[in-house]
Amino acid sequence: MMRPRLLVPILTVAFLFALVPVALAQEGPGDPVRGGELYVANCAVCHGVDGQGRIGASLEGFSGIDPATAMESVIAAGVPGSVMPAWGQANGGPLSEKDILDIASYVLATFAGTQPIMPLPTYIAPTIARLPEVQGNPSAGALVYHANCAMCHGDRGQGRFGLPLAKSWPVNEPATYIQQVAREGIAGTTMPAWAQANGGPLTEEEIGDVAAFILTLNPAAVPTPIPQPAGPMGSTPTLLLLGVLGLAVVIVLVLYYRRPRSA
Repeated sequence: MMRPRLLVPILTVAFLFALVPVALAQEGPGDPVRGGELYVANCAVCHGVDGQGRIGASLEGFSGIDPATAMESVIAAGVPGSVMPAWGQANGGPLSEKDILDIASYVLATFAGTQPIMPLPTYIAPTIARLPEVQGNPSAGALVYHANCAMCHGDRGQGRFGLPLAKSWPVNEPATYIQQVAREGIAGTTMPAWAQANGGPLTEEEIGDVAAFILTLNPAAVPTPIPQPAGPMGSTPTLLLLGVLGLAVVIVLVLYYRRPRSA
């Protein structure tokens, strides 16, 4: 017959093991609905809202034995030597493992025809005064910026993947410089060429407008990250939950063995 002194520790450990699958289940399969929101906020600018490719490649080519794992790996680690950055937090990016899992789930489900395409959010540009020394319409440029540049450079030019743009430009003709960089990109970096003449989606007028808008950005603006959709617990909260469960077990065992024994 089992000794009563051993019963409590054994039952406590058994309870912990019963809760481990519950904690790990927080990861679960990818959520394509949440993944669609993340895709629109982070990926659509390069790959297109329909995944057909824009500045980035088409996403229809993922195939093989395990396309989900391949896609998750590319999102997390990026593609060296291309404009595809590393999105995983372990590689310096902003996305958690759960975020990446959800995005991959959305992309694969959308192209399989089981998930509707998530629409782009509507952005209404304010009326912005034109700087007298700069050509281009900054109000129109705000629309171009938020549709194409905010994902990398931040919604207020504070920087994200790309460099901060809300700053003083130490060049003689900042508008010309900004237009040149936007038109031609920067070789060897994740900054692509945006001009139609260089394979990008923007016209010369749009590039001029976005340069005019960038020069109106306030360097003192408070940085605000692009909002991420709320969702289930990711890997870090799951580990915290397991840690709390383990600590609870230790406390129970300590209290049990240190209790006064009856004579």
